[in-house]
Amino acid sequence: MNNTVEKMRKAHEKQARAIRRKPGFEAVSKAFDVEYAIAKELHKARTKAHLSQVQIAERMGTTQSVVSRIERGGNVSIATLVRYATACGGKLKVQVV
Repeated sequence: MNNTVEKMRKAHEKQARAIRRKPGFEAVSKAFDVEYAIAKELHKARTKAHLSQVQIAERMGTTQSVVSRIERGGNVSIATLVRYATACGGKLKVQVV
């Protein structure tokens, strides 16, 4: 069993190295970094407001699964981000730095 896990880990690392060498990887990686950073901030806002995903969903007029997708870094519109921030009792602020 331990040998199998080690083989799988090495195969995964090899695959990850190959993916990172592909042209365009950096651009795609940076795009996802932004999405994940936004998702992290939304999650922080929700927990700071002491709200569950179900409560946010109810306030947004959507489902808990949609809120979960948003918090995992799913591709969402600015309007959805505004609705989420409002549901948390906050406002969406966008900055270019």
